[in-house]
Amino acid sequence: MTQIDTRLISTATWLAGALAGLIALAFPLVYFSLSYEHQAASMETEAEFEAARIARLINANPELWPFEQSRLQELLQDQTETELPESRRIVDVNGRLIAQSQGKSARPYLLRTADLRNSGSVAGRVEIIRSLRPLLLKTAMASLLGLLLGSLAMVIFRAYPLRILKRALNTLANEKERAEVTLHSIGDAVITTNASGHIEYLNPVAEQLTGWTNEAARGLPSWRVFNIINESTGAPLDSPAEKAIKENRIVPLANHAGLVKRNGKIIPIENSAAPICDSQGQIIGAVLVFHDVSHARAMATKLSHQASHDPLTGLINRHTFESRLQQALDNVRRENSHHTLCYMDLDQFKIVNDTCGHRAGDELLRQLAGELRTKVRNSDCLARLGGDEFGLLLEGCTVQQAEHVAATLLQTVKEFRFHWQEHTCAVGVSIGLVGINAGCGDLAKIMGAADSSCYAAKDRGRNCIYVYQPDDKEVAQRRGEMQWVARITRAIDEGRLRLYYQTIQPLAGTQGAHYEILLRMLDEEGRIVPPGTFIPAAERYGLMPAIDRWVIENTFATLGRLYRGDAKKRLHTCAINLSGTSWADESLAGFICGMTGRHGVPARSICFEITETAAISNLGKTIALIRDLKEAGFRFSLDDFGSGVSSFGYLKQLPVDYLKIDGGFVRNIIHDKIDHAMVAAINQIGHIMGIKTIAEFVENEEILERITAMGVDYAQGYAIARPQPLDHINLASAPVLQQ
Repeated sequence: MTQIDTRLISTATWLAGALAGLIALAFPLVYFSLSYEHQAASMETEAEFEAARIARLINANPELWPFEQSRLQELLQDQTETELPESRRIVDVNGRLIAQSQGKSARPYLLRTADLRNSGSVAGRVEIIRSLRPLLLKTAMASLLGLLLGSLAMVIFRAYPLRILKRALNTLANEKERAEVTLHSIGDAVITTNASGHIEYLNPVAEQLTGWTNEAARGLPSWRVFNIINESTGAPLDSPAEKAIKENRIVPLANHAGLVKRNGKIIPIENSAAPICDSQGQIIGAVLVFHDVSHARAMATKLSHQASHDPLTGLINRHTFESRLQQALDNVRRENSHHTLCYMDLDQFKIVNDTCGHRAGDELLRQLAGELRTKVRNSDCLARLGGDEFGLLLEGCTVQQAEHVAATLLQTVKEFRFHWQEHTCAVGVSIGLVGINAGCGDLAKIMGAADSSCYAAKDRGRNCIYVYQPDDKEVAQRRGEMQWVARITRAIDEGRLRLYYQTIQPLAGTQGAHYEILLRMLDEEGRIVPPGTFIPAAERYGLMPAIDRWVIENTFATLGRLYRGDAKKRLHTCAINLSGTSWADESLAGFICGMTGRHGVPARSICFEITETAAISNLGKTIALIRDLKEAGFRFSLDDFGSGVSSFGYLKQLPVDYLKIDGGFVRNIIHDKIDHAMVAAINQIGHIMGIKTIAEFVENEEILERITAMGVDYAQGYAIARPQPLDHINLASAPVLQQ
């Protein structure tokens, strides 16, 4: 039984005893008082009545009445028949006894008198004396009865309240037990204090986190048990419990709070405190609720690291790098300081991926990132920007100082050797440097200048450093190409690409229409943009595969409409140019074959053109793709033949149907004997190998006559026809193909 239970039972017993004693005492007292008053009143009445009777005798014999004792005795005897023992007496005015009914009454007794009057004057008095012993005996009996009633009342008044009290205590005990079980079972730590901020209770979780037991902590100030500091600064924080009591409000979470355990270990927590008020709104204490956020804090740190770092190399990612770069820009504008941006792109990295696989490429990047990290300061910001591109922000470093750092990085990459299984690979790096000062522009401009400078370094032969200058023509050209990328993308999205065709004329014999598909673009004002303006940018920045697919799909769709008539009897060859990057796409063959089925265009009428340079740069894939498509019925033409160094050596490996002689030779065939000899040699070798030849850039009749005399099979150029929109093509005038 708890101490509070004992106190409540003692109080209830005391109250019941007091009530029982009151009943036991009051019952005889009330009985005695009422009986006493009743007897006194009765005796007064009897005394007055007796005095009136005796007064008649006195009035009849005023002088002699005191001597008529026998008569007076008889009068007194007539009135003594009563249940209670009493004595009656008659005395004169001097108190002398004249007559008496019986002997003296035992003490204690009750006396009541009445005056005897003779003609208005007092002649004596009548006294009635009654013993109180019977009344006292009955009062004693009443006391016993009162004691019995008091005992009964005590039993009743103690048992019933105690039953209610025990029921209430049991309810409170159950609620308390439920509350304690709840506090014991919840995952959060709970500490309660009194109004002075001293500890009253710790649940098991609080004991575990603070290192204090409930018994040891009880009565101590809350700040001693719940000792929190700022994790970032180490400064102590105010006790939230005391603050909640003082300000009478909920105290929210403290940012970056760390709990100092009893053993001195610090754990990160989140906490809140609230005042505890009674039913009258008075503050009687506070409750602290807190929990360990070590795991959550570690997860948040991990997620933050993952969000800001490259998962492969562990370097910061592009987003974080650009944020740091923006901070450097803001610093430059405030303090007029100098920084340098270093943009790096690996050379020959694709060879590693193609030779050893992408897993090897990833491992190379991981190892090389580690090597680069050792060559820069801890204050420098090294990042992987994407693919095989890296960025380095050299804060407080001029361009001249940055050149020395860049040279070190260049040499590091140059000497780096990557070993993968039986392969040993080496890569290079092209580096662009951009100085960051007050007049360098915004973030986008700086990143664009750095990217352009890096590609300018590649154009200069790779594995070198290029320093950006504000009036740099090479960078301006590169930036112009980068702007074309956005314009080309918008043109594709807005449907501003157009297909043209140019006739290829046979120089001997008659056959159906033969022409080449050409691509044009409309600018934002609807003017024609020649291909030489935007195609180089599209090739450099990887847009050609998408453009090639657009050309193939739209060419097949247009030819499909024409083939619904009898045009299929007149179309001999439609030549479509493909870039070298498209040839490397393994899904291209399936895409092309799908177009023939969708639009009903026979494969025999389509000839794909690829430049000699593109063909020999990836010879294996080129030969495989040509053979796959030739099996489906398509034909092939090798464009710009003669521009390569080893043209004739590669020609034997390429199963093409046409050779397009490089226009640079054809244009000067009349005035340059070497060009004349080159055209003649290409034409002769092609015929020996069974390949038809086509002369490009036939600009006038004189060139046309010369190549005809040489025996070239086809001619293409302004002397034959100028490019026209494909939608305007008319095959009705073309000769019908012979089956």
